[in-house]
Amino acid sequence: MNREFDFCKCENRSASNPQIEDEWGYWFVCNDCNKKIEDDFHYFDEPDIY
Repeated sequence: MNREFDFCKCENRSASNPQIEDEWGYWFVCNDCNKKIEDDFHYFDEPDIY
């Protein structure tokens, strides 16, 4: 993934939601500014650890 993104800089996010990026996975996106949350990309085939 060599893409440049403008990531969320909100200090106190009210919430976030997943947003499908492509066939490989999804990002969580801030509900306040509607920007991707840095380091919060998840691949569809990764194991559930929650």
